[in-house]
Amino acid sequence: MGYRLYGFMIGDEIHFDIANRRLYRLSGSHADKSIAFASIYFNETMLRLFLYMLINGRTTPITKEELFEEIWESHNLTPSTQRLWQVLHNLNNKLSLLGLPGNFIQNIRGRGYIINYHDVIPVYYRMSELPAHSVKKEEKIDTLSE
Repeated sequence: MGYRLYGFMIGDEIHFDIANRRLYRLSGSHADKSIAFASIYFNETMLRLFLYMLINGRTTPITKEELFEEIWESHNLTPSTQRLWQVLHNLNNKLSLLGLPGNFIQNIRGRGYIINYHDVIPVYYRMSELPAHSVKKEEKIDTLSE
């Protein structure tokens, strides 16, 4: 059965929804029956960078050159160290608004960038759980064992 990456859980309260390009924080208290909700929207480059880091940079540093190729050059954009720093800086600032550390994506000098947070879990869904009309024929399906 095929699976598809839906998003990521970051800690207990933060959810990254890839399709909707949003990072949500939903926290509640059963004692006072209250719910707090916050959401962050990503532009295209920031979304690609965040997603690439979540998929590839949780255990191994990603080099600047690899980020240039995957985030900018493969989308016909011109990379630069200044642009990378700017997007990472703005991304970390946005993440800190939801309570994540200001160095969620950290630069390890001479090695690259890594996710500096231990509790990041990918969330998948089964392709069979979707209505037939919601899956495009050209979409790539991840094949993971059950």
